[in-house]
Amino acid sequence: MTQNPALQRTPRDIPPRTARASCSHSQVRERCCKAPQDAERAGSYAGWMSADSTPPDEGARGPERQPLSNLGGPTVVAGEPELAATLAGAMKTDGETREVLTHGFHSYPARMHWYTAREVLQKLCPAGGTVLDPFCGSGTVLIEARVAGLGSVGGDLSPLATQLARIKSVYAPAPARERILESAAHVMEASLERVRARAPAHARVPPDVARLYGPHVLKELAGLREEITRVQPEGDQDTLWMVFSSLLTKFSNQRADSSSEEVERRIRKGLVSEFFLRKTRELCERWSRLEPECTGPPPKLLCSDARDLHRRLPGRTRIDMILCSPPYGGTYDYSEHHRLRFAWLGLPLSGMQRHEIGARRNAQGPESARRWHDELGETLESMRRCLHPGAMAVLLMGDGELDGRRIPADIQVEELAADTGFEPAAIASQSRPDRRGAADRKEHLMALRAR
Repeated sequence: MTQNPALQRTPRDIPPRTARASCSHSQVRERCCKAPQDAERAGSYAGWMSADSTPPDEGARGPERQPLSNLGGPTVVAGEPELAATLAGAMKTDGETREVLTHGFHSYPARMHWYTAREVLQKLCPAGGTVLDPFCGSGTVLIEARVAGLGSVGGDLSPLATQLARIKSVYAPAPARERILESAAHVMEASLERVRARAPAHARVPPDVARLYGPHVLKELAGLREEITRVQPEGDQDTLWMVFSSLLTKFSNQRADSSSEEVERRIRKGLVSEFFLRKTRELCERWSRLEPECTGPPPKLLCSDARDLHRRLPGRTRIDMILCSPPYGGTYDYSEHHRLRFAWLGLPLSGMQRHEIGARRNAQGPESARRWHDELGETLESMRRCLHPGAMAVLLMGDGELDGRRIPADIQVEELAADTGFEPAAIASQSRPDRRGAADRKEHLMALRAR
């Protein structure tokens, strides 16, 4: 696509990071850090009204004003009517519980629902454009971009995420699928022979990881890993590492990726090896369904901090839209959730531990809310530098909780938008149950337009 010279990104395209006259940057930060916990937060959507939008009490906004009944309860909207209705429709996922294509191959905490990504991309991204997901995770947006015929760029701080996103979004053609299945069958048979012969195998993982597996499971996983290292070519080996990764929580005594609760599992010898082949076969079947759906090119993937992504994009890359789900402040801790996988796969964890934003481990203390506010502000500023004026960023975010205080994401993003070169365009919000039994949180699908 030929780029319009008038829309080329230069530092002058980006408004200086100054606060609005009515609210200083320090006041914005203070307001977000002390936001009330009232779930409805009357009046908090005022900033999502564009100049030509009709306020909700004037009765002229049409059907999108009405709550939409779905899995998350009523959907409340504000902003540009047509855009708000599109966002609300994208959140109506109760009728789409299937894990289509490659989406359900590998567990990953807080994945965006594929239907949300599909609706937003198909209805809001320019035809033939390129979408950027700075928090690509396991690749939901990248897969749906290919289905929509769009180019895509995915970034994530986690090397596990970028590897997994590549495997899920870039299918292997039929001959390669047959070869990978054959390799997986050989790996399974060699691993089962190890089990029968009681061959020695050394896990080479930290003690705090090893203790989460039964003795024979630990040994079988170690043998399976040794067999995978013998697979050629290396591209096939990369695929099988992600298959191996998909087993690591399932066969541990940890209840789930995002739970530290331990449960005792009774796992017979040989089941891990058999399941390895089963998951490889599942991936190949999912690839075969993905292949005819893809009309867009494979994504470009970058292992990068979202705050630096504007510096990492290949030269002359035009980004027409951003769609992503940034961290929910103080809610998840991805370096902890994936520590089993990082240990078994030999991936470096230090970058995640140092630079992960919004992490739950940093959610305590009087400075935690201030830190999260600054991290999100830097992220939005980087996003803005990736976009040309008028392009849109759509964010799926839930309310945060830091140092025991609820941080409404809609208020936080609304206030930061003015300071980072965006203007709020529309929003759709739903309630979500708090897993710890506290008051419901809100989850918001927010559209920002680059100034």
